[in-house]
Amino acid sequence: MTRKLAIFEKSDQLALLAACEIANGGRGDPEFVPIWLMMRCGMHPSDVSDAKDIIRINGQFIEWRRAKNEEPRRELVPMDVMSRLVVWLKKGRKLRRQGYFELVRRVGERVGHPEYSPMSLRHTFCDEMLEKYKDNPDPIRLVARLMGCSEEIVLDNYLSLDQWKRSKRKDAEAPE
Repeated sequence: MTRKLAIFEKSDQLALLAACEIANGGRGDPEFVPIWLMMRCGMHPSDVSDAKDIIRINGQFIEWRRAKNEEPRRELVPMDVMSRLVVWLKKGRKLRRQGYFELVRRVGERVGHPEYSPMSLRHTFCDEMLEKYKDNPDPIRLVARLMGCSEEIVLDNYLSLDQWKRSKRKDAEAPE
């Protein structure tokens, strides 16, 4: 099985979101919103597919239950993104899970990363939460709760991400 690694560089994350805007003449909501939900809320593509039915807006927060295990999730959404999300939710047909894999790959190609997938985006969220809460007494448990998954899943992904980061640092330090 091939692991989909997180997008570690903030500039790469922002480039991916910007690529949604450029390709659609500033009307990038059909690409921007689902990519934002996966990368900034850790949503699984199955949840994005059912977003119209499962997302509840509660002030500045969105709330939903994960499709895989019914775990409750809640995330703060910036007002500029919230307005786009509301419009996106009201509009027509959403893609199915596989359609979001294709969407992320297509947008990733625009920034030179056709290997990006919805799981790359979810792992990005996981990695950022692990970094944010690394000084918490039990960061693995906290991030598992935030992601709505088991500690084993977070631990497995975290170990893979940590190993990848270390290998990238070694590559950068190696003389040419």
